This record gives sequence, C-alpha cells and structure tokens, in this order.
Amino acid sequence: MPGQVSNEQILFTRGVPAIEALPNHLLSECLQAALEGPDGKAVLQYGHNGGYLPLRQLLAEQYGATTDQVLVGNGSLHLQDILAGMLVKAGDVVFVEQPSYDRAIKTFRRRGARVIGIPLEHDGIDLAKLEQAIAQYKPVFMYVIPDFQNPAGVTTSTEKRQALVNLAERYNFWLLEDIPYRTLRYSGESLPLLRDFSKERVITISSFSKLISPALRVGYLVGPTSLVQQLTKLAEETILAPVLPTQAAVVEFHKRGYFASNLKNLKQLYSPRLAAIAQSLKTYLPEIPVAVPEGGFFISLTLPKQASNENIVAHAREAGLILTDGRDFFAEPLENEDADQGTRFVRLPFCALTPEQINEGVRRLATLLSK
Repeated sequence: MPGQVSNEQILFTRGVPAIEALPNHLLSECLQAALEGPDGKAVLQYGHNGGYLPLRQLLAEQYGATTDQVLVGNGSLHLQDILAGMLVKAGDVVFVEQPSYDRAIKTFRRRGARVIGIPLEHDGIDLAKLEQAIAQYKPVFMYVIPDFQNPAGVTTSTEKRQALVNLAERYNFWLLEDIPYRTLRYSGESLPLLRDFSKERVITISSFSKLISPALRVGYLVGPTSLVQQLTKLAEETILAPVLPTQAAVVEFHKRGYFASNLKNLKQLYSPRLAAIAQSLKTYLPEIPVAVPEGGFFISLTLPKQASNENIVAHAREAGLILTDGRDFFAEPLENEDADQGTRFVRLPFCALTPEQINEGVRRLATLLSK
C-alpha cells in the first residue's frame, strides 16, 4: 500500500462527495449564464415559493407530474422538516427503516414524532414486522430510502416496493421516499420508484447535493397537488423565498448537457471505490457478512456480539480512523428487537476516499477488531 496513506487520518464519517467530483468551473459558467441571461434580475429578487419555475418544469417532466406537484426547497432535509412540521402532531408515530438516516430521525423527533424503526432485510423492510407494527401503531408516514439506503446500502426489491404501497393504501398513511442516490447506480438495473405504484400515496424527495454540489442547497419534493400547495405556503412562512440563483444554475447545468456528462464522470470515479471497499472487507474481515450494494455512497456491517461500537469508535480515533457512532442511525426499536444493535453497527462511506485510503481504513478497522 502506498506510504502516503499509512499515517494519515482516514474519515469513514459523513457521506460527502469526493472533492475532485465537484464541478466548480462548470457551475461558475452556469451561475454566470443564469445571472446574465433574461432572468438575471428576476433570480436576484424574492421569488415564487414553489421554486424557480423552469426547474419545476424540468422536474415535472422527469417525474411525469405537473409543476404544481413540484416544490423546490433549500435541500431535501429542509423539505423533510417542513413536511414533518405539517403532518406530525406531538406524539404521532413515524416509521423509519432500521437503521435509517440519522438526520431524518432527529428531524422527525424534533417535530414531536415518536420514531419507530422497522428492521431491514437484505432486500428491504421486513414486511411481516411492518404489518405487526401497523397493527400496534398508527403511523402518519413511513420514511424509506429505497435505493442504496443510507446507512445500510440496501436496495428495496420491486416486490417489496409494491407491498409497501399496498400497505400504505390499505392503512391510510403516507410513504416518503428519499432518493438522493438513485441515479448513482454502478451496476445492475434500476427498479421502479414507489411513486410509480401510487402517485396519491407517495411523496418523493431528492436533491442535487450528491449529483452536482451540496453547497447549492437545491432539493425538491414531488407529491399530490393539494399537499404541495400546503407545503408551498408553509415554505413561504418558513424561509420567505427560495434561493433562485442556484436553482437557475441547476437548470443551466441540465440545458448545457453537463448533468449527463457529470453523472457519467461520478459513476466512473465512484464505481472503483465501491469495488475497493468490497475487496478490502473481503480481505481483512472475511468472517463478517457484508451485502455489497450496486451503487450509492455506503456499505455497512454489524460487528460480532462481543464487539462494541462505542469502544471501537474511541479506539479507532486513536488509530487515526474516524467512524460515526452507529447508535445515531437507530430509532426506537420494536418490542423484542435488539435494542443494542446500534452499538455494533458501522457505516462506511466510500465515495470521498481513494482506493488506497479505503484499503488502509478497513485494514485499521480489522486490526482493532482483532485485539
């Protein structure tokens, strides 16, 4: 392994884009075009709170929707927050996958929800346990990351996507599908959106953070017209106006063909990194079962029962390996479920690390586990 990584700090923490993947020169060109074009002064003014209309039109075309079914906001987490603020009353139950995106869990709790985790299997949610939970609780909505899930890397099968929609329709709760990694597929075939099974029961959220730049803060939501209208009003009361210059730059990025070429470049950059972490885990931790995803930003593993993530995180830092505490990804467990699973859970984001850094990081983790 190259000597330059043997002593450096390895960050297996946040799922951020690789710094070399950020298209600063292309974005500079697009921002300049947006500001100097016919809408240049308009995008510097207070704007329509549904977002920049040309971007809403572009997204509506992509998702088979109308512009009044699209809301563009300041990142997808902002939209999750105002959606939870509208739907959740104190004490309401929200379901998430177990484990799930840590910031979503915190956001829903901050809005007063009791957040309960439904265990994930290799192909998506455990449907039997979901049905049991529905019988016990009445969820307002269920939050799902169906493609290359954060943090587990799991992709929900087509059969389970259909089953989730069927349950949501039968028991009258919303499905909130978050798809920031969906187009970052490095192998295999894309599966249908949950939205493809029901446009009335599913709310789709995504952003351009992983696909162009997180600093743009451009996220979007697609849902039924009446819900989007209510959310748009709430957005106005919350942020007053959208960030139109960056939204206009995203439109320029698409119009000039940069989005397609940039996506191709991202796949070419990240695919070898996924292969590198899969091989490193096989080499250094062959006894720990790992489900290798076909895309996205994350791969994960659950440590043996005798291991403690809390201790591993502390010892890893001493070894120059920075990990996220696995407990952050776990909501309230169902009855009779392992309440301590988070103490043994390790999420490994791989996109922002070189193959050499990945190999060294996994080697260090294996060394810690062998002590």
